[in-house]
Amino acid sequence: MNTNTTKQSAKIRAEFLRFFKDKGCTSVTSDSLIPSGDKTLLFTSAGMVQFKQHFLGQSKDAFTRAVSCQKCFRTSDIEQVGVTTRHLTFFEMLGNFSFGDYFKKEAIEWAWEFLTKNMSLPKDKLYITVYKDDDETVEIWKKIVREDRIIRMGDKTNFWNMGDTGPCGPCSEILIDLGPEMSCGKPSCGPSCDCDRYLEIWNLVFTQFDRQTDGSLKNLPRKNIDTGMGLERLVAAANGKKSVFETDLFIPIMEEASKILNVKYEGKNIAKLRMIADHARAVTFLISDGILPSNEGRGYVLRRILRRAVRQGRMYGYDKPFINGLASAVFKIMEPAYSELSSKLANIKSIIKVEEEKFLETLEAGSGLLSDMISSYKSKEIKTIKGEDVFKLYDTYGFPHDLTKEIAAENGMSVDEEGFKSEQKKAQDKSRAAWGGSGEKDITFYSVLRKKYGDTLFDGYDNYEFPGKVLALIKDGKEIEELNEGDSGEIILSQTPFYAESGGQSADKGKMMLPSLDAEAEVYDVFKPIGSLFAHKAKVLKGSFRKGLEVLSSIDIRRRKQIQRHHTATHLLHKALKELLGEHIAQAGSLVAPDYLRFDFTHFSAIKKDDLIKIENKINAVIRDDVPVCVESMGINEARNAGAMALFGEKYGDIVRTVSVRNCDEKSNYSMELCGGTHISRTGEIGFFKIISESSVAAGVRRIEAVAGEAAELYVLEEERNIYKTLEMFSASKSDLTLRIQKYFDDYKKLERELESLKSRAISSEIDSMIKEVKDINGVNFLSLNAGGADIKALRDISDKVKAKLGSCIVLAAAENDGKAAFIVSVTEDNVKKGFNAGKIAKAFASDINGSGGGKPDFAQGGTKDFSKLKEALKNSPKYISA
Repeated sequence: MNTNTTKQSAKIRAEFLRFFKDKGCTSVTSDSLIPSGDKTLLFTSAGMVQFKQHFLGQSKDAFTRAVSCQKCFRTSDIEQVGVTTRHLTFFEMLGNFSFGDYFKKEAIEWAWEFLTKNMSLPKDKLYITVYKDDDETVEIWKKIVREDRIIRMGDKTNFWNMGDTGPCGPCSEILIDLGPEMSCGKPSCGPSCDCDRYLEIWNLVFTQFDRQTDGSLKNLPRKNIDTGMGLERLVAAANGKKSVFETDLFIPIMEEASKILNVKYEGKNIAKLRMIADHARAVTFLISDGILPSNEGRGYVLRRILRRAVRQGRMYGYDKPFINGLASAVFKIMEPAYSELSSKLANIKSIIKVEEEKFLETLEAGSGLLSDMISSYKSKEIKTIKGEDVFKLYDTYGFPHDLTKEIAAENGMSVDEEGFKSEQKKAQDKSRAAWGGSGEKDITFYSVLRKKYGDTLFDGYDNYEFPGKVLALIKDGKEIEELNEGDSGEIILSQTPFYAESGGQSADKGKMMLPSLDAEAEVYDVFKPIGSLFAHKAKVLKGSFRKGLEVLSSIDIRRRKQIQRHHTATHLLHKALKELLGEHIAQAGSLVAPDYLRFDFTHFSAIKKDDLIKIENKINAVIRDDVPVCVESMGINEARNAGAMALFGEKYGDIVRTVSVRNCDEKSNYSMELCGGTHISRTGEIGFFKIISESSVAAGVRRIEAVAGEAAELYVLEEERNIYKTLEMFSASKSDLTLRIQKYFDDYKKLERELESLKSRAISSEIDSMIKEVKDINGVNFLSLNAGGADIKALRDISDKVKAKLGSCIVLAAAENDGKAAFIVSVTEDNVKKGFNAGKIAKAFASDINGSGGGKPDFAQGGTKDFSKLKEALKNSPKYISA
């Protein structure tokens, strides 16, 4: 592997940001891969995403020029990753932007200056594409490069649209010629060709038009610049490399993967190692930004990306987790630019490892299922595996589609490719539909309202009652003039004391009143559809609410205070978990409600009961100390230097709000977090804290549910009621309740053993008569029987005694018990060697009785709720042996 990269990626990234800062651009930190400003997007896929409000003229930021290096993630070309020299899922997009400030001339001249002077790219290797009708851009470029290096192209490649209507504009791309050896070889190959020879380095988008419904273009009053350049491509070009993978951003990761998998970077291994390196980068940053593996949304995409990489190792015969190890290599490369990785690395690696282990288990299960599937198809003399079966293996068990084809071919079979593609498309459509909840239409509607009325002033941290002007009324997704008695809708106010649901904290409830008009509305929810625009969901109880009127808003104070107790208690819980279990603990989700709190966090085993008690004791000790809870606003760097905890995946501005729980000296902090929620002023106001449950919610993620204040008192009262009921039931006092229950339990176990002994003796007395029913099926002793009301344990006992008597046999025993039928299949070792399989017999029998069953070659079991076919299936059971 060629490791000679003279121009390091870290220096190029820094040089780009410095260059545009010198041009008057404000350097803006990368947004999370979870878009902070656009709920309609699954991932941040371009540098302009976080500036959407700036382009629409709806941002309150003072700057009109910006520069950024944005983390991006796309899966549109995932099948090409590793195969080509340029496609990636995770990449960094360098971009400079103008919001009604500089335009084409500056954008073009600065781009050329940076590439040819700062990066020293050879001018004779650079080509320019422009939109076919954009004469203005052509004239600017003609002053910089020869006209024969400017290629006019069409709408598909060189005209950007936000949608069918709205802002749009022409593009100009800067490409570099990587040499004839990278060409597709076609006589027509040139800068307009899509092969690997001409690599797009930089795309300059000139947003200057507003497309109308009739397709016509009108000039925008504010013209914008949006540029994007892949850092990985730039680093490769600046170092004279033909591939993005031949740079310091990938080489150390591929070297580590080669070492772990014991393969060389050559031949067919090249594409696989490239793909593994790309996916390791993607997985590391997706988890760093707070995404966890799951079966839906972002978590599903993360899981699929990770499994694709793990499969490559499995295909090399490596059956251990290894992507978690590559995360360390990613960290070493990227940490200088993304310092937050340092505190998250241990979590990231642990989450990856748990997911890898889980997948390797399911992959093993998939192999067994495919084997059974092939046997089933062969028994029916079918030579093509259905597409839906292939997709089930792929989607449910992560079993590689190409591996299924390979194994099928080895068995003289094929797979239904079209059927597989059809099932895959159905799943993709379902996934898109599941994500369509937020809706671009809704965002656009509220964006217009926000532009018209501005953000809502929230003044509810200390004020529980506050006047505000009705700016807008909404019903059925439309702005209206009036809400009347009995109507439900949304109310937008100029200012409000109502907290809108965010950061895991539930929204306030309460009332809005117009005393002079005797009007009143119940507010039952508050949310922020975009930015800091507060939408109050309300039902008018009496009178009418009209735009322009001044209303008096009043929150439910008792409810708010209980939420505040739970929110501060959540901070204490977070800190106590870190103290007891370690610094790897990180918040993975939360809910702060009036009746309870829920806290999800990264950890990889159940918490012992003794440790839960220690956590409770620590939190209650801080509550009894009655120390101050202080809220301050400060710079983000100052907050981090002070030790404030930031949450996984959250994006913060330059000025942040911190919530600190003081130590007993009331000067130093016990806990400090960045938080926009509401809190009590002293810990003593919490009253009492009690953990009510601890459980697992995902691989590597635990959940604690707890109560505080009034909710804790109610929980304890309910527990006491249950204890008193139990005391009455056992006629015991508190002091001897445990002993009394233990005595009942011991007596029960004794009676249970006596019953089992009686059953066993009864079975023994019947064995001889059962043996008489044994049939010789092709030289195999076979017994099938209905054991009446026996349970599974009794059925096992019957089979063991029959096998002991006969030495060699197959037993199928069934019984009807508790409204369902159960059965077992037992095969002696000698018959297993002959090819008989208890698991397969159980599946066949279960199919005949509308039930389910399966197991190992020597023993299997199953059951059904349908008794109607049991008698007939037992009668015909010899067919399972003779088949």
